[in-house]
Amino acid sequence: MNRNTSVSTISHRRLLGSTRSLLALCCKNRIRALCSLYVHECFIQDCLGKQYPQLQCAFCRVEGYFRQLWRQPPFDEEFSDIDFSRLYDRPEHSGPVPGPSQQHSSTGKDLEAMTERTTKAPTPELRSTDATEFVPPASRACPICGNKLQGPMPTSLRGPTQSCTWKELQDVFLSDLVGTGPSRLSDMKDFCIEFGPSCGGVTCSFSPRGIEEAMCTARASHAPKKSPTKEVSFVKECKLEASNCDEETAEWKAPNPFAKDLHGTAIVILAHNRENELRSCLGSLLAMPEASLFRLHVSLDDPAAFTMMEGCAKRVAAAHNMDVEIWKASARVADPEVHNQEVIKWFGMNTGKIAHHYWVAFERAFMDKKFEAAVFVEEDLVFSPDFLALFRSTAGLLEQDPSLWCISGWNDFGFKGTASDPCRLLRTTYFPGLGFLLTRKAWLQIREEWPIAPTMGWDYWMRVAFRTFDKECIIPEVSRTHHAAAKGSSVTSAKQLRLFEAMAFADIPSSCVVAEPCNHFGNVSYLLSQEYEAWLRETIADAPKISVVELKQKVPHKVGTQMPSLLHVVPFLREEFNGLAEAAGLLPRNTKGSIPADLRSEHYGVMAGKLVNQRIPLLLVDKRSSRGYLHREDQLRLDPGYEVVAGARGLSCDEVCKLRGSSCDKMQLFFLNDCNLLRKHFPCEAGCAHQVGKELPVYVPDEFQPTYRQCLLTFISPMNCEAKHSSTSRLCACRLIRTTTTL
Repeated sequence: MNRNTSVSTISHRRLLGSTRSLLALCCKNRIRALCSLYVHECFIQDCLGKQYPQLQCAFCRVEGYFRQLWRQPPFDEEFSDIDFSRLYDRPEHSGPVPGPSQQHSSTGKDLEAMTERTTKAPTPELRSTDATEFVPPASRACPICGNKLQGPMPTSLRGPTQSCTWKELQDVFLSDLVGTGPSRLSDMKDFCIEFGPSCGGVTCSFSPRGIEEAMCTARASHAPKKSPTKEVSFVKECKLEASNCDEETAEWKAPNPFAKDLHGTAIVILAHNRENELRSCLGSLLAMPEASLFRLHVSLDDPAAFTMMEGCAKRVAAAHNMDVEIWKASARVADPEVHNQEVIKWFGMNTGKIAHHYWVAFERAFMDKKFEAAVFVEEDLVFSPDFLALFRSTAGLLEQDPSLWCISGWNDFGFKGTASDPCRLLRTTYFPGLGFLLTRKAWLQIREEWPIAPTMGWDYWMRVAFRTFDKECIIPEVSRTHHAAAKGSSVTSAKQLRLFEAMAFADIPSSCVVAEPCNHFGNVSYLLSQEYEAWLRETIADAPKISVVELKQKVPHKVGTQMPSLLHVVPFLREEFNGLAEAAGLLPRNTKGSIPADLRSEHYGVMAGKLVNQRIPLLLVDKRSSRGYLHREDQLRLDPGYEVVAGARGLSCDEVCKLRGSSCDKMQLFFLNDCNLLRKHFPCEAGCAHQVGKELPVYVPDEFQPTYRQCLLTFISPMNCEAKHSSTSRLCACRLIRTTTTL
């Protein structure tokens, strides 16, 4: 594109970001006339006028830019059809910006709710051919996240951000049940607000004693239908409220010691052969003004689609006035002298191809290009407006806290109704993937452990590596990435599609600009290991407890005793998790079996959930957590009356212990499911990896297996003493006796 004759939409946005920076400097005393004069004289004539003379007239009206609020784009279910150049504009606001006396009082429910999109008043496109027709975007609203931390689970959420009204309609119902129910009207309204745009309203059954005694459920639809049973419906209408943050500007602008502009950092999109998905992914990324800070790369691994996919990437990048570098990954070449037939067969499977592609992308980014950090995404993802702001606000944590290896935009348990705070960030020992920033320092250690065949997938192997080295990731409570594709390596059934549709997806605008440090999430110091552990232990010690049995009893579809609206702790055992996941909001209804039943988004066995019918926050705490968070009466440890024994190949733990005149206890086997412990008893020459099987954890001495010389543990399989496999050697827990027999 010729910069002397036209300026693209994205260029306008970059210039606007710089203008905002200058305006902030000269507006500290709210002298509006001086602001306009400063921007006009210093910025337009001396800076912009020399390179972009056609923009002078447009920027003479810069004061108008900052009096308006951003407008909200129309929403379209098909991500490939979205005009991503308008995705990150602000919601439309009519009327004056309310002052402090006009602001609505906020509640916890208001703070956690997300605004609905509207299809009225789409944002005018920025014209590049005639500056006199340039339609100025509106001023930036107050940031949603601040610097003050609050609550037993730290959040920097500020408010008010949203107000909702309800339109009552008699003798109609709304379709498509969301969440759980039924419950009282007031509870369901609150629940519907927490669900955000995914809940259109509430439908209540007829009750002769009045609406307050009726049973109600939250519904997805906004369109009422005639009810034959005298149902009553309440259609939700919510809007984002602009608030006057002049009084809080100093607080919001407080320096963020963990912010990094990430200028020159790589973004790598791993793509195969899905052109539409790549177009959506690139469009979603490049619509963010902050994308100009990064160096964009697309890594391709399907030779048959190289020409098509490269052309797509180049066209999308050119439309946003950006450059993109194309990487091409060749297929893995097997060596019969080194790789057995099972390994060679695995190389040709999708799991093997994807693992190899990630290896190539990691090696190219960190070893060949020597980037200090890189963001990795896949072609079927689209992103929240503040996806890049997440990394820019927190990247410094990885430099100051050696226990952190990555930052991800994805929360595996971030479901609608449970994940509702867009400002809260968490730590997890469970590597999430799906849009993450990894450092070169981390890769230098990871690559030394990477196995020849991570048979359960590269991401599961990464989870083993993170736990082996005692490392964690930062994740948001509400995900910043979303699957746009209905098909893929991880989406193969209707249940899985429902699961991904049930994920909460943040749509708050970024409060960051290119030219300034990013403070989008406010005070993130609570994510440092020492501080995070301190508040977590204090919260668990002080919070009231409910048992797994009590948790299940309070979820059935009937109104029971309302619990206090305080955070509660739920001590649980790993083998109980499947039965309580839905009750705790960690699995949507009708999706059981859609994903492996492992503990995701956990921090050493601690997971954040919510008692779904009563909207009470929960901390689920594994009784076997290595961190020992629970009181002594609830915490479980490896029984000192048992010893850890490496068994011979092909034997069950019952047989191993019997040879010693002892017995095995499956409850103790959970403590043996650890790479570092396996390495104390087996050589584990090919490292550790994840697997499923009844006899795990094990060592594989069978040279004909694809996992030859690996030590295998599991995030999924139950433990038992009876199982055995002819190719593996088990690690067992045998009761101590005075006289032992050597195997």
